[in-house]
Amino acid sequence: MNFAISLVSNFEGWLTFLYEFDNYLNYFVLFALLFFGIMSWYYFIYFFLSLMPLEKFPKGEKLFKYAVLVPARNEDKVIVNLLKSLKEQDYNPDYFDVYVIVESKDDPTIQITKSFGYNVIIRKDLINKRTKGYALNEAYQYLKANNLKYDSLVIFDADNIVSKDFLSLMNDCKNKGYQVTVGYRNFTNASTNWISGCSGTLFSYMNQFTSNGRSFFFKKATLTGTGYYIDMDIVDNEGGWIWTGMTEDVELTCYCYYHNISMHYYNYAQYYDEQATSFKVLHKQHIRWVWGYFDSKKRFKNKKENYYDALPKWKYFFAVYEYNLSIYPFLVFTIMELICFILSLIVFIGSFPLAVSYNAVWDAVPIFFGFTILYFAYVYLTYCLAAAITFIIDNKRLKFSIGKRLLIVFTYMFFFADFAFAFLDGLFYKNKRYSWDKIEHKGKILDEQAKGAIIDEEKKG
Repeated sequence: MNFAISLVSNFEGWLTFLYEFDNYLNYFVLFALLFFGIMSWYYFIYFFLSLMPLEKFPKGEKLFKYAVLVPARNEDKVIVNLLKSLKEQDYNPDYFDVYVIVESKDDPTIQITKSFGYNVIIRKDLINKRTKGYALNEAYQYLKANNLKYDSLVIFDADNIVSKDFLSLMNDCKNKGYQVTVGYRNFTNASTNWISGCSGTLFSYMNQFTSNGRSFFFKKATLTGTGYYIDMDIVDNEGGWIWTGMTEDVELTCYCYYHNISMHYYNYAQYYDEQATSFKVLHKQHIRWVWGYFDSKKRFKNKKENYYDALPKWKYFFAVYEYNLSIYPFLVFTIMELICFILSLIVFIGSFPLAVSYNAVWDAVPIFFGFTILYFAYVYLTYCLAAAITFIIDNKRLKFSIGKRLLIVFTYMFFFADFAFAFLDGLFYKNKRYSWDKIEHKGKILDEQAKGAIIDEEKKG
């Protein structure tokens, strides 16, 4: 009899413990939210800044000369569109030259490039140097060897399309004194499917939210691939294009922060990019981006040489502080939410053995299940909110149907989950971190503005 009473008492004690444990998890979530708010309070300012129109600069009086560099290994399927859009630039053609960089003299890209009257650079040093950064360095060395002088380098990929006024607008920024300026990354095919739509939403957030805020406060921006110019002096001072890793854009961004270089994000200057439409390609990109992000920050923090003076020291300190924090508060917040969900799920599953032995516990099982759903909802709604904010701040340029927007908002968390899988994939298979597989571009243009950037040239043809 005493044993039975003790057993019942233990069950009741366990039940009370499980109730209280689930309740305490709410305090843990509240702490996570407070942590995020304290560490990333400036995000709220970034949000309001993103709703305001960006200052448009006056027409630049001086015409600077640009070398447009396009790494293009076997890109004959798509490069025509880029070259057409460059032909349509309203910038004086005497002040920019185009150099397409290939790896073989048999590449069909060569003939296409020459048909537009543009220049071809055939790479010679390919052993263990197949990344975009090495291609850009070889092009830079070619320019120097041939005594070709330019004020800035403009970087594009072969699948890009450039708005008609892109170079003119970049020149306006250069007249304002910015050493590096990046334009707005739009998309030729973001509406193709769910994968390309989520990718477009992510880059839109990085454009209009992160880069816009950083540009306003710190004369900094986030480089996301291409669509930017960099002053030739910066590259000259380093003796070449030193950003040669798997994510050269992250390397250069990090370099600009730590060397106090003046940067600007100018959303009036648009270029268009082709997004991945298959999960296989997307996952490979995510592995490269995730691991390249960490590697890049290790390599380019040395600021002892070639230090510039874009910001006073106190502002420089805060710029670097914000850059180093970057996504980490959001990651910590998400991980803490996930911990609550997992622990609550364990409580829910753990309640079943008690219920088998003590029928009264069955009444509590739905409550524990409710807690589990609640903590999952915290995580899920965080990503729903992130996607919704992106559509609010970039409503005009993300040209998705209402149905597509709702689909992205309510599934955005699952798209982001692949970054976690990519991290684990690279953790267990290190060779994947440094795998540079060529991405096959299809050249399908769905965006009407992107079509308009090449339509005039097509009419002439």
